Amino acid sequence: MSVIHIGHIERNIVDRFSTSIDLSDVLTASPQQRDVTIRTRSLAAFVVAEIGGAEDAAAAAAVVDGSGDNGIDAVYYDSASRTCLLVQTKWIASGNGSVEVGDVLKFVQGIRDVLAQDFAKFNNKLTKHKDSLQKALFDSSARFSVVLAYTGEQDLSADARRPLDDLVAEMNSPTEMMGLRILGQAALHEVVAEGVSPSAVNLEIMLQDWGMLDKPCLAYYGKVAVEDIGTWSLKGTELTSKNLRQFRGLTDVNEGITRTLSTTPELFWYFNNGITVLCEELRKKPLGGSSNAMGSFDCTGASVVNGAQTVGVIGEIAKTGKLAAGATVLVRLVSLENAPTTFSDDLTRATNTQNRIEKRDFAALDPNQKRLKTELYLENQKVYAYQTGDATPSPEDGCTLDEAAVALACKHPNLALAVQAKREVGMLYDDIGKAPYTSLFNPQLDASAMWRAVVIMRVIDRILRAEQELRTGREQLVTIHGNRFISHLVFQALRNEASPTEATIRTETVAILGRVTDCVLSEFSGAYPASLFKNLSKCRDLAALAGNDPGSPQTAVESSGFIPVGPPQS
Repeated sequence: MSVIHIGHIERNIVDRFSTSIDLSDVLTASPQQRDVTIRTRSLAAFVVAEIGGAEDAAAAAAVVDGSGDNGIDAVYYDSASRTCLLVQTKWIASGNGSVEVGDVLKFVQGIRDVLAQDFAKFNNKLTKHKDSLQKALFDSSARFSVVLAYTGEQDLSADARRPLDDLVAEMNSPTEMMGLRILGQAALHEVVAEGVSPSAVNLEIMLQDWGMLDKPCLAYYGKVAVEDIGTWSLKGTELTSKNLRQFRGLTDVNEGITRTLSTTPELFWYFNNGITVLCEELRKKPLGGSSNAMGSFDCTGASVVNGAQTVGVIGEIAKTGKLAAGATVLVRLVSLENAPTTFSDDLTRATNTQNRIEKRDFAALDPNQKRLKTELYLENQKVYAYQTGDATPSPEDGCTLDEAAVALACKHPNLALAVQAKREVGMLYDDIGKAPYTSLFNPQLDASAMWRAVVIMRVIDRILRAEQELRTGREQLVTIHGNRFISHLVFQALRNEASPTEATIRTETVAILGRVTDCVLSEFSGAYPASLFKNLSKCRDLAALAGNDPGSPQTAVESSGFIPVGPPQS
């Protein structure tokens, strides 16, 4: 069947992209070589369009295959999802075989060169994307998606797979920032087939204690047993394809869902926000009659537009056979039969963005926050915005909760707090009744001391931004991604300074930046800075090498007279 599958893939991608991809460098090539190039580059554009979600014109422009491509055939950065796609494709005309180890190693090295901003090793096609790639490299929250696509039937050999797995494992320590997707012939054919005739998902859903709305759109709501939800994963990603976020694995939120299901399943309905399912057609079956105790509903063309994480977690637990009986979840079924044209998109957007509770919102329950707000205004005439919805003050007029938390985390003698601030600021508010939150915000915290920490942090950030402009490559990435680590070392270096001047702060910052950069280049040469500075163990080693003792006692930093220079970098 491989020849038939190859034909299907070839016709789809060549018809779609052969006239829009750049072929100027193969105009004088042999017809055979030109044909292979057309198919290889069309496949790369196809991957960017289907996996990266790019429009066809943008996908064609993302192809960088050619002499000097350093193993990378396409690059694409989606600023909305903050995802950078790095693609290698191999066209195997016979359909037999796989990708050679040497090609994989070249691809992996090319990825490492991108991460190191070593653009001199690439052709002009890739360097045209330098600005968009740097947006991803400078963003500590950006994710990289590595895709290897080829038209051979055979799986990658263990030797060919290992370098990719090692790269991803390295990049994902300690937080997930890189994903890997390998698409052989069967997987590519499936993507092509889905694009030609996307499969509709039909569900029969049993609602307990159901209710109904008939205007402006027909909708039913009620409880659904988690055992029933567990079977939905058999429908594949088509069920959640319209959701803004597919199932993301073991995130903090998803671990919380898992924990509730495992420890207190009877509370799951109360603790979970529920699932919203849009249906092209929605019909109640006669089963159950007019009783609201139980109702069976046929959902044609069903799509989960909110709750993909809940569905994903329940599905994963169901695979283990450890799904607790008796747990239920709130489910809303909404019919699109008489809905306005934009209703589906509007509902999807609203259910995924409105009224979401972030961890920082729980800090508003801490009376210390209100005290700090009052004290900061009375003592310093500064505004402290700690509640969601508070207007963000100008840097001269005050600061926000997030800014204060990051400054206090960097000031604290425990390096782990600064690293956590870099990894995920929200985890500083994970539980306002215990550390790390209480290590930062407690009755002993003085509002003026908090403000001074924010001001000093702003000075450090301004210096680092200026130094960033003077550097390139890995040195520049150290300045960007190491900002919280460097700030921590500066605060510790200033701990015995009663009133450090801006000149003193500058001297310490530049000196520490130099030492940290030298250590990263010499001792952590293979580490991607965005991952390095989120790894506590490596940061402790780096702090020791840079000449600072992260465990030294902390003395309050006293300072005054600084003009805030803007909020800190992420």
